[in-house]
Amino acid sequence: MTTGSGPSHMAGTPAKSRIIGVDVARGIALAGMLAVHVFYTFNSDGSPSIATELASGRSAATFAVMAGVGLSLVTGGRYPLKGAARVAASAGLAVRGLLICLTGLMLGYATNAAGLDVYVILPYYAVMFLLAIPLLGLSPRVLAGIAVVLAVSAGTLLNVTIGDVANPSSGIDATLGTAGHHPVRLLIFLLFGGSYPAVLWLAYICAGMALGRLDLTSKRVAAWLLGGGVTLAATAWLTSSVLLFSLGGLQRIRQAAPAGTRWTNSLLLWQPYGDFNTWWWYAGRAPHTGTPLDMLHTLGVALAVLGAALLLTRLPLAVRLLRPLAAAGSMILTLYCAHILVLATGVLNGYLYAQYTVILIAMVAFAVIWRRTHTRGPLEALIAGASTRARRATANALAGYGRWPAESKTTAPPATSKEGHMNLQGEGPRQGHGDSVRGHRRPDERVRATEDRL
Repeated sequence: MTTGSGPSHMAGTPAKSRIIGVDVARGIALAGMLAVHVFYTFNSDGSPSIATELASGRSAATFAVMAGVGLSLVTGGRYPLKGAARVAASAGLAVRGLLICLTGLMLGYATNAAGLDVYVILPYYAVMFLLAIPLLGLSPRVLAGIAVVLAVSAGTLLNVTIGDVANPSSGIDATLGTAGHHPVRLLIFLLFGGSYPAVLWLAYICAGMALGRLDLTSKRVAAWLLGGGVTLAATAWLTSSVLLFSLGGLQRIRQAAPAGTRWTNSLLLWQPYGDFNTWWWYAGRAPHTGTPLDMLHTLGVALAVLGAALLLTRLPLAVRLLRPLAAAGSMILTLYCAHILVLATGVLNGYLYAQYTVILIAMVAFAVIWRRTHTRGPLEALIAGASTRARRATANALAGYGRWPAESKTTAPPATSKEGHMNLQGEGPRQGHGDSVRGHRRPDERVRATEDRL
């Protein structure tokens, strides 16, 4: 379902609306990452905490898939930009990626100083952006195929060929100092190591990009996402269970585990660490291990979350109830950074349920109030402004050539289309009317037309 935010197209001006389900899915991912950052991985009896069982790995995967959706939507959705317009859009996305990386590296100072083990995703996320730019022109089928191939094989290939990649940072998270002193080592670490190796996590980005080329306002598409996501997640989980329990894989993993640790079932299933010298390792589904079944399970969860959110927000009552969560999802970059800074202060440490509840309510309340007078969150607006200038500068530079090939032409959606376009850092999908392209457009005009819907 969409909600209007501008004059009706019946009056002759473009109507702009948001696909609230997309923002709701991102809000769910934000709430999940907050839970993982606040609560302990295990309870005092050694069992996994509720936050671990529900959100660990799954919320971050949903975050990445939604980033991929955004990449496609800001480059045309079902009607991708082509030629010079795509080049200009790519320049803007590259600037976004660099600024997101800068933001993540600055957050590293706070997390390292406070001793937080949140593992800031933003630097990895930025590298994923840059890796995805050459893929913008691919079809949904090809993007989905790349996602499956990476999910099934990339983690195994990284373990076999590269293994552990040393963290060049003196703390858990990289900082500007790390980038200044060890730029090449940091890039290698972000590509192949850490909690979110970009080469592996590009699977989630590609999956999201494929989704962003579909009609996300379609009830049928939403239902397929929900049903397909649940099926994929359940199949991967059950396959792992059969391999680990019925076929004895868990015992084989325990026998190959590093010495010096009491390897309980919970530890092996939810937080195995070290070098496990057995192929049975790849039968596991522990979060952030990058095994095929971990990747497929979390990818399925992300699809199901988006499908469920899109279906729920077709109901007016659900829209009213979920609007605050959607507001938070519309500025996920700002709130992601804010909650890490709050955690770094140590406020309410030792009172985890109160800490989680207070931070979540504060984030949602801020988002609701801010959205009354602003279309973007604070960080989203800053990054979007720089990205827009890069797009326009590139378009103007390309316009100097004076002649554009036929592939610069892009077929725009019909006036009745509900296709949305979404800013990657929180400006939600918007609906545009009257944007049909006749003949050729100068790339700066194409960029302005796209920016009007960001």
